[in-house]
Amino acid sequence: MTQKILSWFAQPLPQAESLGHRTIAQRFAIPHDFPPNLSLPEALIRVAGAMARILLGSLLFAVWGVWSARTWDAITGNFLRAAAILPLALLFLVPFTALMAGISAVVKAVTPKAALNGTKKVVET
Repeated sequence: MTQKILSWFAQPLPQAESLGHRTIAQRFAIPHDFPPNLSLPEALIRVAGAMARILLGSLLFAVWGVWSARTWDAITGNFLRAAAILPLALLFLVPFTALMAGISAVVKAVTPKAALNGTKKVVET
């Protein structure tokens, strides 16, 4: 039984064979966001974008939470308070989505065009 279970993990996946030889960095890289072959300016741009998402998202959540709590506290009826929770939470998604889309657009606009195409600039010496 143990040999059968180990055989499941010992064999590579069929789609992995079609990709050819991959380096360890390519096999264990974080998918989609940080390819291992980024240049320093490209990596700094992406790190700045990630930090902006974290910091501005946290700030938006804090401000929205305070204003939602104040709005909820101003409502006198218990039924209206319970009914207001879901719209206040759902309305948070609109500016949050806009913030994340805006940061992504800025990161794409600032990223060098060669990095977006997946090609590297060749410097002739």
